[in-house]
Amino acid sequence: MNKYLKLLTVVMLLFVTAFNVSAEGSVDITTVTIEDVEFDVSGTDPVLAIYAPVYLDSMIDVIVEWEAQANTSYDNVEIEIEFDGDETESLEFDIESYHVARETFKVEISDDEDLLEGDYQNLVITMNDNNGNELDRVVVKLDIKRARNLVEIFDVNFRNGLQANAGEIFTASVGVANEGRDDEEDVYVVMSIPELSLTTRTDRFDLFTEDYVETESTDDDDEYKMYKQLLVNLPLTVPSGVYDVHFKVYFDDGDDYSEEVYSLVVGAGQAYESQISMDTQYQVASAGKAIVYKVLLENPNVDYNVEVEGLNFGTYEVRTEDGKAYVFVSIDEDANFGEYTFNVVVSAGTNVLEEFEVTTKVAQDSANFSDVKQGLEIGFAVLLVILVILGIILVAKKLGKGDDLEEPMLDEDQTYY
Repeated sequence: MNKYLKLLTVVMLLFVTAFNVSAEGSVDITTVTIEDVEFDVSGTDPVLAIYAPVYLDSMIDVIVEWEAQANTSYDNVEIEIEFDGDETESLEFDIESYHVARETFKVEISDDEDLLEGDYQNLVITMNDNNGNELDRVVVKLDIKRARNLVEIFDVNFRNGLQANAGEIFTASVGVANEGRDDEEDVYVVMSIPELSLTTRTDRFDLFTEDYVETESTDDDDEYKMYKQLLVNLPLTVPSGVYDVHFKVYFDDGDDYSEEVYSLVVGAGQAYESQISMDTQYQVASAGKAIVYKVLLENPNVDYNVEVEGLNFGTYEVRTEDGKAYVFVSIDEDANFGEYTFNVVVSAGTNVLEEFEVTTKVAQDSANFSDVKQGLEIGFAVLLVILVILGIILVAKKLGKGDDLEEPMLDEDQTYY
């Protein structure tokens, strides 16, 4: 009896051991949810399911749920999703007995037309341990479709590149195509630079489907893709910098749009003659004196550079402040009398914006001439005062003589008693 009891014990131990070995490491993907549609994928390996449809140029949500059996322990496990050659991996996590959890993924369905070839495309979900061993695997077959309404920007060309100066016209040619299954009416394209509050748009136009144009249309004007020209004037006051340019094509009665964003580099603004001027280009001064010429710079957003060329009758200094440049010129003490010319050059970066020819006439000491003039004026004033006084005296004398003639004269023969 004891012999049979021992044998039964051994058999039970072997059975329990075999059960534990078979159960250890048992972890299964149980449910896959795609865009809120749930698939029960437990029980077979791999599971082939069909999800229909998903659309080109879309992002789908995929939720993978799993559970572990008894006596299960894994470290650094990860779930990987592969579709159309691209892989998306979860963060690593640990698994213990009876664990139940989920991982959420976003999978991109590109706009590659090759995805439409064949019946379905495989979405492969794999759970691997830290050694790369496969713990479970599920394959979901996706039915790829064109969206009913989808217009895309397939190309953007820039005549002068993605660089411009303030004051210039920025142009773009935008290529749009109807990638959907329905014809589109009243499509339009918008170009905007939000930071500068600039926007422009095209007129409305129609886009047919590619299938309709190729198989049914007899009108050469029917198109499923076309280019549209857009332009915007950059104000002269635009500060230098990098700005995002947004291109949006609106479709499906304006309820939807596709967008592309580019970076535009705006440099120093253009400066025309009306924007750069001088207060005067001709002055007269004497040797040893200092004069100043003022240059008016009207665009505060341009980094101007003002230089002096060809000045050989003295020294100079340039100071710039508050939209003005001051050219201070000190004439040499021994400078000869006569006219001297030099140039004032205004530039921004490597571009010469304006060049002024300036003339300075070195003449007789203006200070001495002023003193002589002042002396003559004082002398003239004194002379005038003297003449006035003399005039008054003469008038007074004349009046005095007149009074004597009017007095009564005494008769020599008259006797007074």
